[in-house]
Amino acid sequence: MTRRAANRGDQDRRKPRQRMMLLGAISACGDVARPRQPIRIRDLSATGLMAVSDTIYDQGAIVDVEMRGLPPVRGEIAWVEGKRFGVTFALPINPLLARQPLARSLPPRLAAATKPLRRPGFRVD
Repeated sequence: MTRRAANRGDQDRRKPRQRMMLLGAISACGDVARPRQPIRIRDLSATGLMAVSDTIYDQGAIVDVEMRGLPPVRGEIAWVEGKRFGVTFALPINPLLARQPLARSLPPRLAAATKPLRRPGFRVD
């Protein structure tokens, strides 16, 4: 098989990725010197991500990745190229949850107490 054919086969096996610019955090399991570091997530799929960080991680390191809209996700550093690296998740995720806008809602107790306001003596027909 030629190198070009092998690359096409790799692309066919990859899950669809969504290009984005999302902030997150990463922590390497057992790393007490740098417990949690910020990352910039550049693309995301159900099975992994590509991110950029000022902190260098070793290929094969087990990490926990935090993104908005999702609980922390466990994964393994699959590749490293300078400040860029790829993470393969241990379990698939729904990448659409990370793209949803943050809910700006009231706590349930306050939401239940909120009623539509109306001026006293003002009649709406």
